[in-house]
Parts: sequence; C-alpha cells; structure tokens
Amino acid sequence: MRDPAPLIVEAHNRARDLYGSAIGRSRFDVCTPALVVDLGVLRGNLAYMQSRLPALHARLRGHVKNHKSPHIARMQLEYGAFGLCAATVWEAIVMVRAGADDVLIANQLVDPVKRRAAALLAREANVLVNVDDVGDAQALSAAAVAAGSTIGVLLEVDTGMHRSGVDSAEEAVRVVSGIVNLPGIRFDGLSGYEGHCSMEMDHEARHAKQQAAIAYFVEVADQLAEAGLPCRILSAAGTATAFWTGSNPRITELQLGSYAAMDDYHYLMEPRFRKATSAVVTVISRREDRLVLNLGKKTFGSADVGGIPAYPRIMGFEDLPPYRFDEEHATYVVDDSCPLKVGDVVDFHLGYTPFAVNYFDAYHVVEDGKVVDIWPIMPRGPLHGGLLGELEPRI
Repeated sequence: MRDPAPLIVEAHNRARDLYGSAIGRSRFDVCTPALVVDLGVLRGNLAYMQSRLPALHARLRGHVKNHKSPHIARMQLEYGAFGLCAATVWEAIVMVRAGADDVLIANQLVDPVKRRAAALLAREANVLVNVDDVGDAQALSAAAVAAGSTIGVLLEVDTGMHRSGVDSAEEAVRVVSGIVNLPGIRFDGLSGYEGHCSMEMDHEARHAKQQAAIAYFVEVADQLAEAGLPCRILSAAGTATAFWTGSNPRITELQLGSYAAMDDYHYLMEPRFRKATSAVVTVISRREDRLVLNLGKKTFGSADVGGIPAYPRIMGFEDLPPYRFDEEHATYVVDDSCPLKVGDVVDFHLGYTPFAVNYFDAYHVVEDGKVVDIWPIMPRGPLHGGLLGELEPRI
C-alpha cells in the first residue's frame, strides 16, 4: 500500500485546522452535532473480519461508500482487504490517492465524464467497473483507448435486488459476447450484490434468499463458461450475507463495507460487528412528554430502510420511542422517568450510516472517550468536487 497522496494529506490537515480544537477533549465536550468514530471499536470490527478470512474461500474487497473515509479505507487494507470497492468513480479516485492499487467501481459509468475519469485513473491503478449493456461497454472501451489504459469490467447480474444487472444467463452470454473483444477493456467476470437479502430481518429466511441468489449467480457463470466466456472473478455479498456467501467455493471476492463502522440497521442482522460510528448530539428542548435532539433527517436520511424500522437510538435510552424526525430535529416520546434535560449531550446511534457521511465533513476520532484526531470525509455527495483536476493534468 502506497503512502497517502497530497490530496489526502491536505484534506486531513484542513479537517484538523477546522475541528482540531476538540482534540484532547471528551467526546461529550465537542460542538454538536458531531460524527464520531470509536477507534477501538473500529479496530475490533476490522480485526474480527480479518480473523474470519482464512476460513472463507473469497478474498475481501472493502467497500467505502458506507464511511467515505480514506483513513478507514487504509485500515481496511491493513486488516486483510486486498482491494477496495466504491460506489462512484469519485470515491475511487480518493481511495487510489489514499494508497489503494485495486478498486472496483460497483456501478455503471454512463456519463462520458465519469468514463473518462475511470480511464485516466486506470493508468495508475487496477480499476474495474460494472457494466450490463453493450453500448455502455463500447463507450467505456473508447474512453480507455483514448486514455491509453485498460479497464477491467465485471458484468453485473441481477441476483434479486431488481436494480441494475442482466436478468438471465442468456442475456449475460449475449452482452459478454459483445464486449469480450473490445479494445481497452478486459472482461474479468461477474458482479452480483445480493442486497435484497439485507432487507430480510429473519435469519433463516435471509439465508434461504442468499442461497438462491448465489446459486443463480454461479449458474450464470457456468453458462458463460460453457459459451467459452470464463469468469475469473465472481464478486458478491454484503455484511449481512458475508459469511454465507464467502464460504461458497465459487465466490472469489466479497464487497463488504458496513462491517467496519456499522449502524443500527446492519447491527440488527450482524451483531458480531459493533457500532463504531455514532453522532454526539445535544438535548435542545424538553417537555413533559417529549424531548428534542439537534440532529434530524438531513443526517440519517430516513427512519427506515427497505420498509424495515432502523431509526436511530439514544445510547443508554434505546427503548425511547421516536415521535417524529424532521430536517434538523429528532423528537422522542418520554415520561417523568427519563432524566434527560436541556443541555445534556448524548450518543446517538445512527439508523443508516451512509446517509450521515454525506452530511458531515469530518469524523471526530475517539479513543478511550477522548478525541484523538479529526479525519476528513471525502468525497461528499454525488459531484466530483474538483477531483477531475487530480487526473486531467496527467493526460
């Protein structure tokens, strides 16, 4: 793993300049709301995942969309991940600058600007991209040829998520046959995230869905092999299905992200990983029957995911029922037994971490209850935020 590039060092320094006055203080003595990551819990999650890898057939490709932190990504690589997985090409640029040399962009890059960015990035790292359309692959091929690079492509297979991906083995053969000889791209295999299984809270039902999804995924690979189109990579899984999918001898890599920082939603399904990320918030109003915190839907996005309740909970007061979540407020139902009062600062476990990281610009890194560092969150949002400038001068 290479040392972090200036982009990462400068972002870290800027974050420390902005929030460094909190370093050395208690986590409950910072300006709220603040996004906190507990370094000890984070290391524990990463170490546990690393300890399970020898028993699995698949390698670990650490996903970064859940935390958007170059620092956490580097820790994923230090704790057993061979490469990283990103949701956007902008995330991929940041993670290569953070030191990664193998990144899968688990998405289609239909925008010409994004294709060009991936093609330029592929001149300095092994970059793979999901495709499910011949025309898209042809345009990606043209971008790679123009940049003088080679992009690995994985055909995305819809294993039940009903999002992107080909719908049948026949379509898979047709698409791969149309792209396998294109210049500038290298057909490497299949990508098949069984994310629909993570919407199933029942353990046995989730396992049954996972088995069906992966059986179909492997069947598609077999059909391609019979057509003379073998797949070197079969990339799949999520935190809620990792150990089942990773034990399948046909799966070569796992796309896991939530295992590192976790949140209330994923903890419901995989409690062996602890919640490393939380928000420190303040009680700003208290009535006889309710209290209000200074953090709302702008941060955690929604009180449910896939129809499953995953609302954030106050640490130590997890049984308090929510009353309503607004843009900047979280309101809970209370009675006289609740001791919380205006001005109290509490830990607020997030319902779904990926929403929070698009709201905050930095983590307050905590160890033994005290802030020890500030880590930047980058990139935020869907735009490139100037990251194209990291690549264009290299033309």
